[in-house]
Amino acid sequence: MTAGGQRLFAEVLDGLCLRPGDRPRYTNVELAERIRLDGGEITHTYISQLRRGDKDNPTCRTIEGLATALGVHPACFVGGRSLLREGERPAGRRGAVKHLFDTVYPVHRGPFSPEEVAARISAGPYGSISANYLRELLAGTSDNPRLKHVLGLAEAFGAAPAYFFDDELAARVDEQLETRLAMDKLGVNTVILRTAQQPPPPGVRNRILLALVRALHPGVAAEDAIRRALEPDGSAVVAEDETR
Repeated sequence: MTAGGQRLFAEVLDGLCLRPGDRPRYTNVELAERIRLDGGEITHTYISQLRRGDKDNPTCRTIEGLATALGVHPACFVGGRSLLREGERPAGRRGAVKHLFDTVYPVHRGPFSPEEVAARISAGPYGSISANYLRELLAGTSDNPRLKHVLGLAEAFGAAPAYFFDDELAARVDEQLETRLAMDKLGVNTVILRTAQQPPPPGVRNRILLALVRALHPGVAAEDAIRRALEPDGSAVVAEDETR
């Protein structure tokens, strides 16, 4: 296991090569050739080094090339799923770093700076990273981070490493992040924390929920649905809402 609890890259890769299941079994030479035919660049010697653990920091594109050749999802190398959906051809999520910077930060302040994140990663188990390189990732001028950069970023932001490879997982995570951010901006989290210590006055909970619906799903239909859910006839909620 790695310091972050992930299975070693070498263990995953070697297992996929030795126990391919329904996939064809390739030698290192054959696997390297398949990757090159698909437009990648890798040598059979490097594949051998990765399988033995002599090398342990491939780039995202190398991970993608290995996954494509082996018929698995690249997220499986960082603790995510291995099964591919029909027609799916996943790649590293190039905007993942920027999205985490934009949405993951304490409510009482703005987003973290590249210097802050670089210091946090460099103090951890995955090696150093520079603030300038993080700026390049944010700007998109660099888009092929190495495995340890991905693991360090995941740990720094409290994300699953598979977030950087799996669109399906990322969509669920992003929805949760954006909902939390919207709630923070509305001050709803603060209200919930305050009212958790004592019962809220009548109707306050309903008004909070309606405010959330307006922010996250604007439209009359959504508001009507929450009214019906809160009160059988909707009258109490409507009456309270009309006093805003």
